[in-house]
Amino acid sequence: MSRNNITKLNKKKYDDFLPVLNSVFSMARYFGISGFEVSLAFLWCLILFIMLFVTESFAIWRIVTLLGGWRVQVTNESLIGRLSGSIFYANALLSLFLSSKFVHSWRKLSRFWLSMEINTALDFPPDVRIRKRTICITVFVGTIAVLEHALSMVSATGVGFPIEEFFYRYITLSHGFILRKQDYNLWYAIPIFIVSKLATVLWNFQDLIIILISMGLSSRYHRLNLYVSRVITIEKRFEVKQRFGTELYLQIQVWRRLREAYVRQSTLVRMVDRHLGSLVLLSNVNNLYFICLQIYLGIHKGNGTTINHLYHLFSLGWLIFRACSVVLAASDVHLHSQKALKCLQQCPSASFNIEMKRLQYQLAHDYVALTGMGFFSLRRELLLEVAAAILKYELVLIQYDN
Repeated sequence: MSRNNITKLNKKKYDDFLPVLNSVFSMARYFGISGFEVSLAFLWCLILFIMLFVTESFAIWRIVTLLGGWRVQVTNESLIGRLSGSIFYANALLSLFLSSKFVHSWRKLSRFWLSMEINTALDFPPDVRIRKRTICITVFVGTIAVLEHALSMVSATGVGFPIEEFFYRYITLSHGFILRKQDYNLWYAIPIFIVSKLATVLWNFQDLIIILISMGLSSRYHRLNLYVSRVITIEKRFEVKQRFGTELYLQIQVWRRLREAYVRQSTLVRMVDRHLGSLVLLSNVNNLYFICLQIYLGIHKGNGTTINHLYHLFSLGWLIFRACSVVLAASDVHLHSQKALKCLQQCPSASFNIEMKRLQYQLAHDYVALTGMGFFSLRRELLLEVAAAILKYELVLIQYDN
């Protein structure tokens, strides 16, 4: 066997998406996300879960005491602050559990994903850009998240303070719903500071998981659609040629394998959706709440320093951008799952066969999309529906405020 044939046999049929995603999940162990196997990473996950649970319990208790009338001389803003803090840490608690659950199930999902890439008789070219896109998006989300959170700390405390004064100002101003000024202690402040940073990381990471998984599924569909387009181009070249015997059999076999590849791909999307749906629901509900909250605070808090206004605009913009990125990335899965229909409609009628007809019917009637546990499908139209809901919410608040 010649060297060229050996090289062709050893040529990789799959892209670098799965190894890069495995590396991202491996790095997630440092901020608590781990599978359920007994290990040091799982121990750290358990410790962080307990810390978040204790923090959330204190936040809920503060709300109960406020609503029960056990504390006096409070304002409406204190209720909003306590409720927002409670929702923030509840999201972190659920995000830690659901993200760890998904990472645990990722082993089974990645094996099925890899088997689809390897065990195929069709020569799908790998997506050579998916690795760079995955790394760039991960770095971009991490960088902007760090910048946004650093700006929030500067906005809350100011600059030029000693470390102890900084801790006091930051904890009492940003976590007054947990720790009052008269109860402040440095040994309380340090754990709260650490937990708040990790909770922020978990909030950003849950959106990143959805974006990256959606990119991988869309890339896989894109490769299938390119292959269909290439086969259609070949069919047009031999449009006038009548096929019999072996040629007709080989043509039907190619389309049958393509149809089976789309079936396996839709199966993969549904497998991912079963494990990712709860995280999708949590991400969209949480992002929607905090977008409404930031808009509400921006309307009702006109006074403030330049750094406060800058942080508010930057934080609101980052929230909207991240929420839109989640919906748009996930909606691409549904969009790409139906793109091959246009190519099939361009196929010459003389080349049309039973397998092409089955594939066309399958793509037209098989609804493939990521969902929030079945409550809603992530489509591009969802952005307009959510924007309309936010606008109605803000108009009602302004009306009642007047």
